[in-house]
Amino acid sequence: MGVRALTDRIAVPGIDRRAILGVALAAVAAALVLLVTRPPTTTPVLVAGSDLPAGTPLADLDVGFRSVPDTAGLVAGDDVGELAEWSLRVPLAAGEPIVPSLLQPPAVLAASSLLSLELASAHAVLGRLAPGDLVDVYATSRSSLGTSETSKVATSVFVVDAQVTPAATGDRVALLLAVDDALAARLTAAARNGDLDIVRIGP
Repeated sequence: MGVRALTDRIAVPGIDRRAILGVALAAVAAALVLLVTRPPTTTPVLVAGSDLPAGTPLADLDVGFRSVPDTAGLVAGDDVGELAEWSLRVPLAAGEPIVPSLLQPPAVLAASSLLSLELASAHAVLGRLAPGDLVDVYATSRSSLGTSETSKVATSVFVVDAQVTPAATGDRVALLLAVDDALAARLTAAARNGDLDIVRIGP
């Protein structure tokens, strides 16, 4: 009788399931509030700090940055970095983002003229060329005796555009190259006097 009375006095109270459920719901609600109110992750992108002209290296321009949640189609970073010598193809108004399609490499500034060449794809890397590639140009000339000689007539030429056109006799590759006057004359003469081959500079 005495033992039973003692057990009744020290019995552990039952678990209140409603209280536990309330605590769990409160924790979930707090987590949701933190998730909803947490600011989104942002990344800095380059923008025009003021009205920017075309043809001037970015290092000499007022280039700023703005943080955005999505950098798709923009130039990420908080400084011009490796793009210091690149320039804009067209002027840009203050506050507008700088996008890759508006940029041109220093090679285009150094060789501001354009020259078009059309070759069989077998002589132009099977057409595996794209704007921005650098290529070497080789010319093969043949003498009246039937001998031939191949030499490099141009190096590190910037490809402005490249298009492949299917043809019955084999695909043709049309190239638009950035050249200066001397390079234009050299390539034109080589094309008139022999066959050209394009080598894409890796990677």
